[in-house]
Amino acid sequence: MGPTTHDATRVADSRPRVEERNRVRSTVRAVVLVIVVSSLLVTAISGPAVAAAGIPNDDRAETDDVTDERVVADDPEELEAFVDDVIAEQRDEHDVPGATVAVVEGDDVVLTKGYGEADVKTGTPVRANETAFMVGSVGKLVTWTAVMQGVEDGVLDLDADVNTYLEDSDVDVPDTYDEPVTLRHLGTHTDGFDATPTAGMVTEAEDVTSLETALVENRPERVRPPGETAGYSNYGAMLAGHVVAEAYDTTFEEYVQAEIFGPLEMTHSTFAQPVPADHPGDLASPHANTGDGVEPAERTYINWLPAGSMSATGEDMAAFTSAHLENGSVGDAQMLEPETIETMHETHYERHPAINDWRYGFYEYGSADDDLLAHSGGTMHETSKLVLAPADDVGIFVSYNVRNEGAPPSDVVDEILAEYDLASDPGEPDEADDATAQRADDVAGEYRTTMLPENGPMQALEPMTRLSIEAIGDGRLESDTLGMDRQEWVETEPYVFEEVDGTDVLVAEVDDGDIEALHTNLAPMMTYEPVVGHERTLVVGATVGGALLGFALSLLGWTGLALWRVGRRWRARSAVAEGSSRTDVQPVRQRVLTTSRARLGDPAWLARAAGRALCVVSLGFGVAFLSAIGIDGELAFVTMALPMQFAFVLAPLAALLAVATAIGAALAWHGGYWSRRARIHQTVLATLGLAFAWYLVQFGLVGG
Repeated sequence: MGPTTHDATRVADSRPRVEERNRVRSTVRAVVLVIVVSSLLVTAISGPAVAAAGIPNDDRAETDDVTDERVVADDPEELEAFVDDVIAEQRDEHDVPGATVAVVEGDDVVLTKGYGEADVKTGTPVRANETAFMVGSVGKLVTWTAVMQGVEDGVLDLDADVNTYLEDSDVDVPDTYDEPVTLRHLGTHTDGFDATPTAGMVTEAEDVTSLETALVENRPERVRPPGETAGYSNYGAMLAGHVVAEAYDTTFEEYVQAEIFGPLEMTHSTFAQPVPADHPGDLASPHANTGDGVEPAERTYINWLPAGSMSATGEDMAAFTSAHLENGSVGDAQMLEPETIETMHETHYERHPAINDWRYGFYEYGSADDDLLAHSGGTMHETSKLVLAPADDVGIFVSYNVRNEGAPPSDVVDEILAEYDLASDPGEPDEADDATAQRADDVAGEYRTTMLPENGPMQALEPMTRLSIEAIGDGRLESDTLGMDRQEWVETEPYVFEEVDGTDVLVAEVDDGDIEALHTNLAPMMTYEPVVGHERTLVVGATVGGALLGFALSLLGWTGLALWRVGRRWRARSAVAEGSSRTDVQPVRQRVLTTSRARLGDPAWLARAAGRALCVVSLGFGVAFLSAIGIDGELAFVTMALPMQFAFVLAPLAALLAVATAIGAALAWHGGYWSRRARIHQTVLATLGLAFAWYLVQFGLVGG
């Protein structure tokens, strides 16, 4: 699965301010996740005092021989007490049902502990050495590690065309651009594929297909040359896993089991979907918010295995984390050679010196001055975070069996990083002496994210995720998303702006004075690209909103006129003697049938009917679309909410009726139908309908 956009949460001076920002951002992200996007969600029941009651791993490594130079292992009991308090606060305030935590220092497992319940219905406690959690995209790190094993063995090359490894497969990458897609592009999410917000989640186990089938059936378009910009790609990770399988002539699951899970003794880990019944340990139940707490949710299955189907215990993740910190080995098990680990942890895609970049599979975390590597993960109802602090030899993993945008696992990670001085405090930005209003004016505008599709109906939610930037004088900027989450920025060097009272950095990519893209430090998984004029939110909103308002007024007018006519007929008939024989019924039915047949052959009546149907269908689309936004994050991952499915059906019908209304208006003027006022009204309806239909096409709802 894709990383949850709560990655923007970092260590900050003021915890209340960060929490307030999280609440605001969660509102925006919930909108994104209704499509799509993420995701983003739900809370869980805390239960009585179990919020603070952790279930430790009975086999946790001894740390008596740790020296004073150790960072977190110097006093494991102190660390455990601190984490207990942090998790208790999260569970109490945000109803997190269950969590698993692992903290390692080198090859010492300092803490592995389970908290709360694996299933609130049964009360089964979380145990770090037995309870597996769906870790989502954190599992991609295993996929990228497998790629690096192939590089180490000489069977893979990071810079070779991936089609080189697909000759015996039905999968291929089209040659849309001159530059081929390589494994380096895949591992840095710069492959140029259109965004695929889901990782092929399905609701039934029997719908899980082979990896090759999933790749063939879900291949996205290539929308930009590879290597140019970051745009998070679940498909790219899936493709990388398939390349590994092809190179070693096996399945992805078998390869990972034999070369990573087995050697590291990660006995409770698997990418299999569903998890086999005889697999060791128990899989934590997913949980969903009910508005009154949480309850176990229906399990979903991730069809794109290498992109996020991995499940693992906290103890298993401790082993994997240690291997990345300890030159690729844990004990006698060598996962990668030290030189390969070093290569993997090097920068492979640099965005800008002032902001975080991509290592191979890992993205940089926190301040750009820190040497922190990370990856987050999110499924339908679970979230995870893994962070490495290589300079301090420390690794932290946290996973929840619920998805709650207001309380991501990264909050726990950030608390630990801050408590043990593993992350720097960026402080207040120093305004550049040469900060200019001109550069701020250059950056001002509206930008779309590369994390959402550019093709297909899911792009219809893209306007709700845009970043709007305004120059506010003195060379400063103010930004917001959907009118919320306002941030103020001050220029610290040309086209580099630091957040005031925050930790983020915004960088503009400039070419001959034109802004080509924006990057933010806290979101290395995406890029912001300028929105062209006719697609800007104000233009789209005014056009679509104006059209829907016109349709509504037309319907009100027709309804009022129809009621007036019915009343007039009723009054006329009341003057006639009451009562009639039953023999009158048949002639009435015949008249209705005759009238209907006559209308169906009357161009004037058909032209007016098309206009009325356009109004009804378009308003129905608007109501269905907006109501779907208010449901929850399910739409982003598995199935389209029923209102959204209805909206997708109505969209092409509305476009067809808009064309019919335009034809009807032309016929009305040519044939002299109705009054002049009625013909003008029909023409206005046709104009509004065509404008509305044009945007349906633009945002992929018709013909996408």
